[in-house]
Amino acid sequence: MRQLCGILVLLAAAFVMSACGGGDGNATPQTRLRVLHASPDAPNVDVYADGAKVLANVPYPALSQYLSLPAGQHRIQVNAAGTTTTVIDVSPTLVANTAYTAIAAGFLANIEPLLATDATTAAPSGQARLRVIHASPDAGPVDVLVNGQVVLSNVAFGAISNYLSVPAGTYTVEVNAAGTSTTAITASVTLAAQSNYSAVAIGSVKTAGTNPLALKLLTDG
Repeated sequence: MRQLCGILVLLAAAFVMSACGGGDGNATPQTRLRVLHASPDAPNVDVYADGAKVLANVPYPALSQYLSLPAGQHRIQVNAAGTTTTVIDVSPTLVANTAYTAIAAGFLANIEPLLATDATTAAPSGQARLRVIHASPDAGPVDVLVNGQVVLSNVAFGAISNYLSVPAGTYTVEVNAAGTSTTAITASVTLAAQSNYSAVAIGSVKTAGTNPLALKLLTDG
């Protein structure tokens, strides 16, 4: 399993906006958004929110910190780094007091955004929550096994599963070609109690020499 990339520098310091001045208590409701570069053949990218560059020169497969934004609709653009070439241009409505992960997924020629709503409340005592996101563009449908048991079947590219509650601990997660015993990814993941995670299948068969199939574990919320 690839190690998580280092935290990216936010170019808009804190990127927190408030509608009030002088501390009158009417702070604008906030939402949070982070970005994962999961397009295995795409160059480094810049990310813009409402026309302001908030992340620069993001490499595959980096994950940003959460950006804090006013709740509501925002225009999110992803450009090839240092250019005006926009490869993703979407305007999602982000709900107050909610956290999201935006994933740039697919090969560059057909790159697309995936938007996942992240769990922010603690998992029950002694438990962890884990979901799976299929962001590998040419792996085909997959089955996901945890400690040898199938927990998700025939998961298509772009799918975002519900969270599964499991006892905290260390697990072997396998990603198999759907309906077969052919394992494409094997990873050991350690899940802490009362925490939430996304296991994201990234990489591709096509780019196996540089960006092979792998599982990237994100801590959510």
